[in-house]
Amino acid sequence: MSGPSGRPTRAPRPGAGPLRVLQYGVHDTGYPRNVRVRAHLEGRLGASVVVAPRSRAAGRLRRAIEDVRSLVRGARRADVVLLSEFRLSHAPLAWLVARLQGAALVVDGFVGLHETAVDDWRRVSPASPAALRFRVLDAAAVRCADLYLIDTEPRAAEIVRRHGPSATVVPLAVGAPTWATRQPPAPPHDALRVLYYGGYIPLHGVDLVVDALTLIGTRRRVEVVLVGDGPARRAVEARVRRAGLGDRCTFVDAVPEGELLAHIARADVVLGVFGSSAKARGVVANKVWQGLACGRTVVTQRSSALDDVRCAAGGLLVQTEPASASSIADALVGAPLAHQAESPRDVAERLESVVQRSYDRFTDHLSALGPRRVHS
Repeated sequence: MSGPSGRPTRAPRPGAGPLRVLQYGVHDTGYPRNVRVRAHLEGRLGASVVVAPRSRAAGRLRRAIEDVRSLVRGARRADVVLLSEFRLSHAPLAWLVARLQGAALVVDGFVGLHETAVDDWRRVSPASPAALRFRVLDAAAVRCADLYLIDTEPRAAEIVRRHGPSATVVPLAVGAPTWATRQPPAPPHDALRVLYYGGYIPLHGVDLVVDALTLIGTRRRVEVVLVGDGPARRAVEARVRRAGLGDRCTFVDAVPEGELLAHIARADVVLGVFGSSAKARGVVANKVWQGLACGRTVVTQRSSALDDVRCAAGGLLVQTEPASASSIADALVGAPLAHQAESPRDVAERLESVVQRSYDRFTDHLSALGPRRVHS
């Protein structure tokens, strides 16, 4: 039996055990993306998922050897090799090992190499050899996959347009973790409390938020808490001081994910993304899902990727015009306080339904690959 790339995959065998999946290259076993994928495979398909985390050995050569060993050993007993996010550079190796073992290869392209280094972090010049190398590796990851995962329809369409892959590209929604579905009560207060959290990457457009605060002026009393660290944090702090916004903005160091709920509980508004990159126009960020699931108003840049989310979230989702500080300012001036807003208690359930529909499509496409024991 052959998969979409024309290579052999294991045919079903009568009486065989559960689907066996090797999740390779996991950088953090607690990262929400790979946790949800793993839970779906185990819960919906009854799969046996073995995690082969990245080696933490001291030397680069030793890490590479240990990674290859864990991949080869795990693939011997796998029907599906699932290459996790942040590991696209290993796609050719994963393809080779999966092919030799007759397993299907599923690649999670949630975090592209070029978009991260060039567009998000801007650490690499777009015209540099390194940028070209990242483009080639991204393209190779798409070409190697039997099934390629991404997070939204616009990003899936862009991958198909750019690479024309033979593999099926499946949007797999990010969704909110369990802790973000508790809808914390908001204590009464007067000023609008706005929350940003993240790594100050260009994708988030924090500079545009600072410009919006300047435009608000005396129209409304707004207090902003910015949680997180990153190379651009000091520049943002300096920008806040120059704008005379020091009394409105509080900077807090990065906190564990489990502590985010306490910050969201004190907020009226959670900020999404306002960057100018192609990814910013096509992504639905973690913080958007989390803020909405907690029953908070989320202000973020307009995107067709938000269509399904908008239907589920209703008035809690406020979209601003791209690259417009004045649009952000108007959204904040008009945002309700959390304890006064009508926050539908079932919004988290509706959002989860959106996520589950995308995972159902994932199950259907995985079944169509024809590995040894894929069933629902």
